[in-house]
Amino acid sequence: MLRPGWSALWGPQPGGYCGPVSDASGLNLTTDPVHLEGVDPADPPCEQLPGRLWHGGCPVDYEWVRRIGIDTVIDAADEDAFPPPGSLDHLTYLKCPLVDDDEVPDPGLTIRLATLVAGLISDGRQVFVHCTFGRNRSGLLVTLIIREVLGISGREALAHVQAHRARAVNNVQFADWLKSLPAPVRSAA
Repeated sequence: MLRPGWSALWGPQPGGYCGPVSDASGLNLTTDPVHLEGVDPADPPCEQLPGRLWHGGCPVDYEWVRRIGIDTVIDAADEDAFPPPGSLDHLTYLKCPLVDDDEVPDPGLTIRLATLVAGLISDGRQVFVHCTFGRNRSGLLVTLIIREVLGISGREALAHVQAHRARAVNNVQFADWLKSLPAPVRSAA
């Protein structure tokens, strides 16, 4: 049974991982399920900050995004994975592919991206951050965004994210780096 507001696209896929596959044009689309042996599919999106920040993986149901009221999508999935043409109409979309590896993606870039997104949230934007599985790359960004929005340490922000999304930020290097971050310094206005 689907939770209210969730699309059937986020339901279990047979044998399945939800992520990019090639369509007839050769583009990798973030709306098609594919199978990756030994990898669980992405869980349904979750609200990390009610009415302001959602966190998920692929496939992305852009109609659900609009119905919920999300107006900004931050895509950290693979560089060759894109939404189908027309699916982003009336949405702000930022593609920033990150790599889930033994090293944290450029810390300066990820912190600045999180600061940008936190500013959008402060301006009233409703944001959905996703990667392919909705765990590590998006979890890294969402943790940094929450750290910035709430003014808390990386350790506290990570605990918040992991309490709201199973298996989020299971990359040990990402988690250790996030735990080492103090609360952001606020400049006096």
